[in-house]
Amino acid sequence: MLRAERACQNARCCSRRRSRSWRGRVRIKTITLSWFRGASDSAVLEIGSKSLVVYGQNGAGKSSFIDAIEHSICDGKVNHLAHEYSGKKQEKGIRNTHTPADKDTFYEIVFKDDSNLKVTVAPNGSCARKGTTTADTATWDYRRTVLRQDEIARFITSTKGSKYSDLLPLLGLGPLETAAENLRQLVTAIEKDSGLREKKGAASLAATQRKQVVGDASDDEITATIATLHATYCPNSATDATADRCEEIITALTARIAALSSENQRHVTLKYIVNTALAKLIGGVREASAKLAGSVEPLIAEKLEVLRSADAYARKLGEAEDIACPACGQSITADDFAAHVKAEQERLREIIAVFNERRTAIAALIDALKALAAALGRPELKSWREELNSGPLQDCLAWIEAFRPEDLRESLDEAVLLAIESNWPPVIASAAKACKQAPPEITQLSIDKASAEAARAAIQALATVAEILRIESLIAFVAATESDIRTQIRTRSERVIKEISSDIGSMWSALHPGEPIEDVRLYLPDDPKAIDIALKFHGRDQDSPRLTLSEGYRNGLGLCIFLAMAKRQAEHERPLFLDDVVVSFDRSHRGMIIKLLKDNFSDRQVIIMTHDRDWYADLRQQLDDTNWSFKSLLPYETPVVGIRWSHKSTTFDDARANLSMRPDAAVNDARKIMDVELGIAAEKLKIKMVYLRGEKNDHRTGVDFLKRFAADGVKSLQKKVGTEYVSNAEALKLFNDTAALLMTWANRGSHTEDVTKSEAELLIDTCEQALAVFKCGSCQKFIWRLDDSTSELLRCDCGEIRWRYGKV
Repeated sequence: MLRAERACQNARCCSRRRSRSWRGRVRIKTITLSWFRGASDSAVLEIGSKSLVVYGQNGAGKSSFIDAIEHSICDGKVNHLAHEYSGKKQEKGIRNTHTPADKDTFYEIVFKDDSNLKVTVAPNGSCARKGTTTADTATWDYRRTVLRQDEIARFITSTKGSKYSDLLPLLGLGPLETAAENLRQLVTAIEKDSGLREKKGAASLAATQRKQVVGDASDDEITATIATLHATYCPNSATDATADRCEEIITALTARIAALSSENQRHVTLKYIVNTALAKLIGGVREASAKLAGSVEPLIAEKLEVLRSADAYARKLGEAEDIACPACGQSITADDFAAHVKAEQERLREIIAVFNERRTAIAALIDALKALAAALGRPELKSWREELNSGPLQDCLAWIEAFRPEDLRESLDEAVLLAIESNWPPVIASAAKACKQAPPEITQLSIDKASAEAARAAIQALATVAEILRIESLIAFVAATESDIRTQIRTRSERVIKEISSDIGSMWSALHPGEPIEDVRLYLPDDPKAIDIALKFHGRDQDSPRLTLSEGYRNGLGLCIFLAMAKRQAEHERPLFLDDVVVSFDRSHRGMIIKLLKDNFSDRQVIIMTHDRDWYADLRQQLDDTNWSFKSLLPYETPVVGIRWSHKSTTFDDARANLSMRPDAAVNDARKIMDVELGIAAEKLKIKMVYLRGEKNDHRTGVDFLKRFAADGVKSLQKKVGTEYVSNAEALKLFNDTAALLMTWANRGSHTEDVTKSEAELLIDTCEQALAVFKCGSCQKFIWRLDDSTSELLRCDCGEIRWRYGKV
């Protein structure tokens, strides 16, 4: 319960609304890592309170910064490190593997108002938080803040129950779900602590005994019978209460029977053996075993036995105690172990009830067999036993003597039940035959004693039945309260889901315009505690995207849901982190993500991490660098070197990383970069190219574009000198030189390995200089920043460089 409340508290949004002015927004200025994940001594992500795109190859260390954010939100945990090899507190995954003994592992987040949060991670994984920040990340909703590629796929393919657990806190209904869950657990606790099942069993046993002894006699008739017996056997007693009279009768008759002859004692013992309802007890075990065998869960009996032992073990543990998991040996907290046991008990709740019913039936059978064996061994039956031992029941007695009823608690199958039925009933039948010629006095005494015992059990059952009714009334009240809360949850969920579904639908339409997949929405199935996703696929209703959508489309749907949920938190203005979310997106749909961000999150800080070089190039050109900055990571080398930033926002450092070992690969990377970057520039500058049909148009190379830039640039590309604009001859020459290098050295690098390091280095530098022509050295804006359609020209902010597309 405490864990559920704590999780709810962490998931709850801060209730204080923030101003939508710039000053009220939560923006991050820097994130500093030191020996945290892939970082070595110091890795600083300079965000400057703007939105940011970070490019880096796989393994360059981009996600280390996202890990720090998740670690700060999720109480020192990173979900993708939650496995048996990361250590009890993930210390083997959080700390850099080469952290020096004298260095601390920490990360620090500095916000726009210069407040900060610093978290230091000890060698054992424990964390110390300190700082001056008013934006406490522990109150942020992780699922509204961070989205990773694997989380998109996992959410879409998860069960509707898992979606319910994930989304309900984000809908603002977490507290209600916690209350409903606590009430459900309260019902379970009442049933267990009150002994309701045992009380019902006792009441049922008393009813059976009453039926066997007094038949259909009414309560008044039983009371009258007890009064007569009391007057007979306790003539000097003035007791009026029926229950007390029963006790006195039983005491008196027990004493009289004990004083009788051994023959009478023998009859009493034989009568006890005969009256034991062994067949009924065996039938009860069979019925319960059949119910248990009907479970579809494999090895269910073994699992439930292990679960019962685990529950008993969990109850003995201290709250803060660390233990070795009995299953895998991994060190975990007692709270985590107890929570897992409770979750498994809930999953198997119905079958556990059957399992407990079977255990109760087995216990009753064991008690009966032990009592029968004890009665069979009494001294007054010695001569009778000897008589049986010399007859056909010799083997039965030998089996009974060797049999250990307590062994049934460990193992009981149909073969054992058949063995019991083969050996005990003949002995009981022989006892019934032997006690037919009972002494008259002992017969009546036994009957009267049985009547008094049945009356006592019936009176006690009345109190038990009344207690059962009180318990069931309490359970019904608590269950009704839970039902009312769940009705509220459903009603409010339907309203909120309708609002969110509107955003999801509009975002999906923006991401997939004109496609025959529509009416995308969340909905509540009839099952309790369930949320799922529905849509129309080519006009046909679908209850799940998993039926028809490809992986890329499913991931796009997951992104829309995340962004719709994040949009609902707009009043908090918290940053959004997107970590490699376009892995399965094709080029056309990647481009539409930019539109989603512009239309819905223009006033939010968004941090995008990507290893897709082409998408990074698109983002650099399409996003306004007034509000966005761009950074590039160098390829990762060693844990000691750690995360390193390129001093440029382009991706040519990817190519430079290959200079030492593979110059041919370096020139190939440079050519790929030029193909993408120049294609974007050509589109922006409205270059007119020779018509090519079909895919040939997409296969133009950087050389094609450079030649066109050089040819058109004679009239179009100008720079400002004083108050006049002149042709940028240096840039035109650079275009031609770059084209020549690409045609020679880059082609040679593609087809052979005959490229030297110095050649590759010159080509990369020249390519980078050629791209720099399109960016103003004064205002740092691209030449296509402003479009003067009247004069048919593009220019930077300050007007130092311009492109006159009307002159082409």
